[in-house]
Amino acid sequence: MTSFLKDPRQRSIALFILKAVLLYVVWFVSYDFFIAPSGKADAWLNERVATDTGTLLSITGFDGGTTPGIQQTIVTIKGKEMVGVGNPCNGFELFVLFTGFILCFPGQWKNKAWFIPAGILFIHFINVLRAMSLALIQYKAPEYLDFNHHYTFTVVVYAFIFLLWMIWVNKFSVQTPTSSK
Repeated sequence: MTSFLKDPRQRSIALFILKAVLLYVVWFVSYDFFIAPSGKADAWLNERVATDTGTLLSITGFDGGTTPGIQQTIVTIKGKEMVGVGNPCNGFELFVLFTGFILCFPGQWKNKAWFIPAGILFIHFINVLRAMSLALIQYKAPEYLDFNHHYTFTVVVYAFIFLLWMIWVNKFSVQTPTSSK
């Protein structure tokens, strides 16, 4: 075990995993015992995603809007209810997942200070595009909604988050010098 911790790469992997587990426990306790019971953060984010989606639909000529629902905000097209934005779909967990990776991975704090908010805004925008696309699918071809909701857009959103992580790792992460041969 001690030889394992002497290798700098293995030590940094172990440190990353330790940080990630601790951050996950803090997030889990914070969300389940404080954030979720009040419901305010999720309700605000549900409304924000739905409102931004409705606005984008209107900008693109689809007469989008929103209406309140039970534990979600409904995106409308021409006054008809299309899709609901609820807690699982508001992006909150994606923000935490992204932020946790950046916090746990090596890098300068000054870069983390701008990269995390920029990444969260980007993820929010991708999520709004996702909600808009799902609303349009519901409007034009509702038989394709379920598949696209559960598979297509899940892959797309996580691919964008992975892309942000790769940008962080390749451009902003602290690189350790390699020994010359």
